[in-house]
Amino acid sequence: MTLLTTRRMPPELVARIEASVRGTRSAHRHARTRESWRPRIIAVTRIAVVAGVFTLLATVLRHRADADNHVDRVRASLLETVRAATATLTDRDVEAESRMESWIVRASGGYESDFVAERLRQPGALAATLERGSVYVRGTVDDLHTSRGIRDAAAASVKDALLSCLLAPPSASNESALVSRVHDAYAGGAGRLATQVERLHDVQTGLPFLQPSWAAQVRESKTLAELDGLGRAFEKAPIAAARSGLKAALLIFAIDEPGDTATPAELDGERAHDVRVGLVDLVSDTVLLRLRRHVDPAKISVKQRSLYASGIDACALAMDVRRSVE
Repeated sequence: MTLLTTRRMPPELVARIEASVRGTRSAHRHARTRESWRPRIIAVTRIAVVAGVFTLLATVLRHRADADNHVDRVRASLLETVRAATATLTDRDVEAESRMESWIVRASGGYESDFVAERLRQPGALAATLERGSVYVRGTVDDLHTSRGIRDAAAASVKDALLSCLLAPPSASNESALVSRVHDAYAGGAGRLATQVERLHDVQTGLPFLQPSWAAQVRESKTLAELDGLGRAFEKAPIAAARSGLKAALLIFAIDEPGDTATPAELDGERAHDVRVGLVDLVSDTVLLRLRRHVDPAKISVKQRSLYASGIDACALAMDVRRSVE
């Protein structure tokens, strides 16, 4: 019985009222239970959110640390490669390219007269000197009197017939022997005969990668992309040739003076002109040889002149230089 029922009420009505009262009390009890759990649920939720944030932050920091460690490893590896490449270079070696440039600029100025060092006149001395590590460049007198011109000329200068015949002259001086050597030089033979000679262009191109400023750039790089770019550039650079050239004992150069414009040029551009040939001892910084000789494709047969005028003149010039010394 409840206050809402009496004994006179039908039993069915009393049952419904009592059931209703019990449901209300149960609802109130459930409501009070929910209210009592709400702070706990909020607290647990907050803890879960904070824990999630910390977990995410820890994951981000761990990935960042892993990335930084990878960058550090790549940087250290590249620096070790650079260190190995520069380990044997002295300060004087690093300055060698600028000294070569000074000699070339001087040689392309007013001609100072022919000169052959006495030590070259000894039997076999020229051949022995030319076997030393060397750097070679050929260009015009107009190009080779400025730093920019030297770089442009060096980029176009290759191991050619002049260098090939200077290092290893053909057994005869007739046109057939010259043509054979020139043909071989054009096919890459000069490179095979001149393995101890580096192009000045390779020295100039590789030098920046061997200087302290480049290693500093590697150390200062912060991202993997920067280090990858530096690594690819280092791999493509002629490092070995530059290192060899910086330690070279000899500078070999040929300087072409303006040609005789009164006569037409050959198909390859060759025309009568003077050429200065020089050897500089880079160890003692002294001139070993300075000669000026005239070349003229008119002496070549018409058949060979159309194809090999420049090469034949170059090979004949080299043999003339050797005769002048020996």
